[in-house]
Amino acid sequence: MRTDEELMELYRKGSRDAFEELFARYQGKLVHFAFRMTGDQAKAEEAAQETFLRIARAAFTWQPKAKFTTWMYTIARRTTLNFLRDEKDEAEKVPIQPGEENEDGSPALQLAGPNSLGPEEMAWSAQIQERFVESLQRLPETYRSAFILNRGEGLSYEEVASVLGVTVQAVKSRIFRAREMLMESLSELLP
Repeated sequence: MRTDEELMELYRKGSRDAFEELFARYQGKLVHFAFRMTGDQAKAEEAAQETFLRIARAAFTWQPKAKFTTWMYTIARRTTLNFLRDEKDEAEKVPIQPGEENEDGSPALQLAGPNSLGPEEMAWSAQIQERFVESLQRLPETYRSAFILNRGEGLSYEEVASVLGVTVQAVKSRIFRAREMLMESLSELLP
């Protein structure tokens, strides 16, 4: 299996197959990331598509010394932020349906199944999950981005720092603050 960097090099030399392989490898992850940032499946899919268009257009500016995924998430973050700015002009948002999984498998938090929880526990878990999703959407973008990239997408502190253009210490601080804000928001629901 070729590395992302090898595929980018092949694409830069004209291989459409290499780009299609990168698309297949990361399309779901980008939709998942954008969904967590926007809370809107349609916008997430649009943002992921736009990210790949931007990657294709900017392929010749990519420097092989940079890790492909860091560069990709930097583009995805900027693209998603553009969608969020555009969203401010819209009157309605598409609601997040807690507990549901989208067609591409993104991003719903998983609740324990009905066999392991009674009705009260299921209602309680659904209420906590719904509050978590709402709280995540209310986080300031700087905290939400760092939190989602690290906790949701599994990027290291160093990779998140590179995507966001900040220091590793700033990333750690943002993630810590995001966790504090989320816990504060959820604290009234917790015993």
